[in-house]
Amino acid sequence: MEIPIFNRKTTSLAQQWISTTILSMLPLIIAVTYAAWEMNTQARVQQRLVMDQAQISQISTTIQDLRKEIERSARQYQLLRDQSILDILQIKQFQLAENLNSIAMLLPPFKTNERLKQIDAIGRDIYTVSRGNDSAQQERLEGLYVALKESSFVLQQQLRAAIQDKLNNADQELSHVLWRVLITGLLALPASLFLLGAGSIIATRSIRRLSLAINHLGERNWESTIEIDGPSDLIELGHKLEWMRLQLLSSERQKAQFTQHITHELKSPLAAIMDAQALLADQIPGAINNQQMAVLEILRSQAENLQELIQQLLNFNTVSQGVASHKVTLDLNALCKKLIARYQSFLPNSTIKINHPNHPYLVTANAELIDMILSNLLSNAIHFCKRDGEVNINWGACFVNEQGDRIASESEATSHWWLQLSDDGPGIDTDEQDAIFRPFYQGKKKRQGALKGSGIGLAIVKACVEQSKATLCLRSKKNEGAEFTLCFPKQ
Repeated sequence: MEIPIFNRKTTSLAQQWISTTILSMLPLIIAVTYAAWEMNTQARVQQRLVMDQAQISQISTTIQDLRKEIERSARQYQLLRDQSILDILQIKQFQLAENLNSIAMLLPPFKTNERLKQIDAIGRDIYTVSRGNDSAQQERLEGLYVALKESSFVLQQQLRAAIQDKLNNADQELSHVLWRVLITGLLALPASLFLLGAGSIIATRSIRRLSLAINHLGERNWESTIEIDGPSDLIELGHKLEWMRLQLLSSERQKAQFTQHITHELKSPLAAIMDAQALLADQIPGAINNQQMAVLEILRSQAENLQELIQQLLNFNTVSQGVASHKVTLDLNALCKKLIARYQSFLPNSTIKINHPNHPYLVTANAELIDMILSNLLSNAIHFCKRDGEVNINWGACFVNEQGDRIASESEATSHWWLQLSDDGPGIDTDEQDAIFRPFYQGKKKRQGALKGSGIGLAIVKACVEQSKATLCLRSKKNEGAEFTLCFPKQ
C-alpha cells in the first residue's frame, strides 16, 4: 500500500524542540555563566590570599629568626672582636630590612606602619653601636636587644591581625557572591522551567497523539484510523503507522480466516480417523490381538490430543475475534464439577486431587468466557501438578480498592467476584511469568505425561480476561506451585 504524502513545509520536531530548548535554557545559561565567572574570580582571590598568607607567615618567622641572629652576632662580636662576625651582623641587618620592605609590598597599609620603621632603625642602631668601644656600649646594646624583641613581637601580632582581617573580608565577599549566585539561580530556574514547560506542551502535543496511536496498535485496536498533525516528521511517522495498522488488520483477518478454515478442515478427517479406530477397537471388522489393541489405544490417545489442540485453536481464534457480550447466571460449582468429570474421563488413572467449595455460587458473566478460562487453567494445573498432588479452586465476593488490590468480603453488596486456582507443581520462574501468556510460548518446565501442550491455553485465558474487563494476578515461586487469581466486575 502506498503511504500518503505529507506536507514537507511544516517545521520538523527536531527544529521545534531545539528552538524551544534553547529559548528555555537561556535564563539558566546566563545564570550559570554568571556563577562560573563569580566563582572563578573568587577562586583567584582565595588563591592569592593563601599565597600572601603563606609569604607573610614565612616573613614573620624569618624576622623572628633574624632578630635572634642579630642579637647573637652582636654578642659574639662584643666578646671576640672578630671583623667577620661584624660582617655577618651587617648582612643580617640588611636581610632584616629586606624582609620589612617585603611586608610593606604584600600589605600596602603597612607602608606607613611605624613598627616597621622602628624595627629597621633598631637593627641599624645595633650594628652602629656594636662597632663602638665606649663604656656605655653594653648597656645600650642590652636596651636595643629588648626593644628589638618587643617590636618584633608586636609586629608579629599586627601581621596576624592583618591576615585575619583579610580572611574575614574574603569570607564576607564570598558570602555575598554565593547569595548573588543563589538569587540569580532561583530567578533563572523558574523562568527556564516555565519556558520549557510552555514549549514542551506545544512540542509534545503531537507526540502524545502518536503515543496513543502506538498504544492502540499494541492493544490490537486496529479499527481506529491514525491521524497525526504537527511537525513534518511526526506527520510522516503517523502515515507510516496508519499503513502499519492497515497491514496488521489485513494480516490478522487473513490469519483468523486461515486458522478457522484449517481447523475446520482438520476436524472432518480426524473424526473419520477416530470412528475407524473405534470400529477396530470394537473388533467389528474382525478379532485383533492384545498388541494390536495397544496400538489402537495409542492411536485413540493421540487422536484425542489432536482434537483438543484443534479445539484450542478454534477457541483462540474465537476469543481473538471477540465473543459476544451475552451474560447469564452461572453456577461456578456446577461448572467445576463438569470440567473435573471431563478431565477424569481423559485421565482415568490420574491420582491428582481437585478440591473446590461444594456449594452453589451464582455469578452473572459470559458463560463461554468463564468456561474457557477455568477449563484452560484447570488443564494447565493438572498437566503440571506433581504426582499425587492437589489442585485447589476457590471463589468469593470482594471489593477492589484504588490501587487495584482485592479485598475479600462476604457481603453481597460487593463490586467484584473472584476466582482462584492453585496447584503444587514446579512453579513458574519470575522471568517467564509475562511470557507464558504469549501465544504458542513453551516454558522451561515440562508437562506431566507424554503429550505436549499447544502453548495457547494461557493466551486464551488472558484474552478472555481482557474481554471480561477482569484482572489477572499470578503468584508463583520455584518449586512452590502457581496461583492464578482473577477478579471480575459484577456489572
